[in-house]
Amino acid sequence: MKTRFIPSVLSLAVMASFGAVANDYASIDTYEGKPASKFTESANTAVAKILPWEDTSAFERTTRGLIAEFGTHEAGELKNRFEYMADMSVDDLPPSVNPSIWRQGMLNYAAGGLYQVTDGVYQIRGADLSNMTIYRTDNGYVIHDPLLSRQASAASWEFAKQHLPAINGEHKITGMIYSHMHADHFGGSRGVYESGDFAEGAEIYAPKDFIKELADENVIAGTAMGRRANYQYGTTLDTNTKGIVDNALGLGASRGEVTLVAPTIEIQEREKVINIDGLDFHVINMPGAEAPAEIVLYVPQYRSLNTAELTYDGMHNIYTFRGAKVRDSLVWTKYLTELKMRFVDSGLVDNIHAAHSAPVWNDANTDVNEISEYMTLQRDNYGFIHNQSMRLANHGVTIHDVGRQIEEIVPQSQIDTWHTNGYHGSYSHNARAVVNLYLGYHDMNPVNTNPLQTKDQSCVYVNAAGAEVMYKAGMAHFNAGEYQEASQLFNDLVQCDPSNINYRFALADSFEQQGYQSETMAWRNSYLQGAVELRTGEIQESIKLASSDVIANTPTGMFLDFIAVSLNAPKAEAADLNFNFGVYHPDLEERYYGEVSNANMSNIEVDELPNVDFELIIHKSDFTKVVLGETTLEALFKSGQAGVKGDASLLGQLAGALDKFDGMFEILPMPSK
Repeated sequence: MKTRFIPSVLSLAVMASFGAVANDYASIDTYEGKPASKFTESANTAVAKILPWEDTSAFERTTRGLIAEFGTHEAGELKNRFEYMADMSVDDLPPSVNPSIWRQGMLNYAAGGLYQVTDGVYQIRGADLSNMTIYRTDNGYVIHDPLLSRQASAASWEFAKQHLPAINGEHKITGMIYSHMHADHFGGSRGVYESGDFAEGAEIYAPKDFIKELADENVIAGTAMGRRANYQYGTTLDTNTKGIVDNALGLGASRGEVTLVAPTIEIQEREKVINIDGLDFHVINMPGAEAPAEIVLYVPQYRSLNTAELTYDGMHNIYTFRGAKVRDSLVWTKYLTELKMRFVDSGLVDNIHAAHSAPVWNDANTDVNEISEYMTLQRDNYGFIHNQSMRLANHGVTIHDVGRQIEEIVPQSQIDTWHTNGYHGSYSHNARAVVNLYLGYHDMNPVNTNPLQTKDQSCVYVNAAGAEVMYKAGMAHFNAGEYQEASQLFNDLVQCDPSNINYRFALADSFEQQGYQSETMAWRNSYLQGAVELRTGEIQESIKLASSDVIANTPTGMFLDFIAVSLNAPKAEAADLNFNFGVYHPDLEERYYGEVSNANMSNIEVDELPNVDFELIIHKSDFTKVVLGETTLEALFKSGQAGVKGDASLLGQLAGALDKFDGMFEILPMPSK
């Protein structure tokens, strides 16, 4: 979607008010952000004055144990992409970046190579959004969380082999472990599995419900989530001080193919000790906190605890903007308390390491338990969010207001600690997530019981006040540095009149300055991405969350669920669709029963099919090819690789009532062509 804007005299004047040359915003290719305003510069300067710059311990942890830097090796592609950060300094803070997230970017940029956590435990850090952890076993190495992409994983393993000792003359991979079902922890699996070093018969371990939860998150809402992820990650933004400066959990994400080698063993028990080539891993399922399916590892031989993603150097998301299920911050605190009591306070570990950020060690020269202090603050960060959000809710504070109110009562101990700052999740949006988990979206104000649609609501305000009055009021707020107030007014104008370039540019300007002031990565990126789309009138292709490997491992029942989501109810009703059906996979001996009725579709897996109007007989592998667009049902019928018993015409009727999703929908309204 592309719309070329011709700036008016007024819009040119707005640009000039920043002292900037008027940009040609007709294309992403020529896009350039505006400078920080004097108000933004002042706000960021004020933030810098209260940050605990004297605490550099995280930088010391990040560089500790360095075995080898990436240098020019291809494993360093991500870091090289952010080369502009090489000269980053706290003495030269860019006015267009909140100084706290600038410091987080400096921290993540500092990682780039192979590190020793302890003798026998190693990490690749800085090659991707996540860390690859490597454990030495009797005859080789276990890979834990093989990064996001096949290319990054393969390059990282090759780099590790150059610097880790050969065992029996080789670098055999004796097993692989996925901590949880987010793509940056399994997406590079083929890079390891197809390296030539993966031992025959080596197992791949994952938490209980790994495949189910992976598919659930990436299929049913995959298209919408991909489009929303464009905003969270600022996919059209450049890596510079007016664009992307950090990705909170890491510097950024690798480029390449997301893959999945399916686990051979999902750990069903709450706790289980598994032995991989002579090395014991105490595996504990801890679902429902950071991820619906997640395991942590205690490795007694190395006195190490891998906390997966339950800890990291920052506050995590309780709710993520891309749209995953709300997480349970109370459960999160209980898990951290359990791990701290069992393994840390009891003296069983000398270090904790995680899927993101640098490890934490105890200093043998002091009586202070640094790991316990770190985990306590992490736990209390999520506990504070949970408990105070619900305390305020029980006083009648609504979901719309709790975010602002909780920001006013953050304890000083958390303010003074870098690793509880809101880089990934913020106090504000996490607090709203907690209230939503318990009480839902409705604030009980009757005006919000059956709200007007977005455009209609905005037009009520615009028509009542007058567009010119609202625009002047918005500009008054903008010129006073009150950017959120300005955004409220400009947004109503844009919603009501999307093609008015003056309104669009004004809203973009107000978003941009809020982005420059944001500490939270998703906030910064969302504001700046919104500004891009407002100015260019262009929507870029969405992030594809369901790779071919993910699709291949998705149960057929979930694809039928997705077909049900794709069913256009008015079309189904007009066509009077009313039938039942079966799907049979001869290769897996799996059967699914479904009904289409009342403009709806439902399905379940069954042992035996009842009498149905038609039965689709197709191998699961061929079904996957159809989903991927590599073949069609018609071609499979013609070749005899698939067949239908019963009324095959019903398949065509169903297909005619399905929507296709392209992920190019509007988040902010686009101008009329």
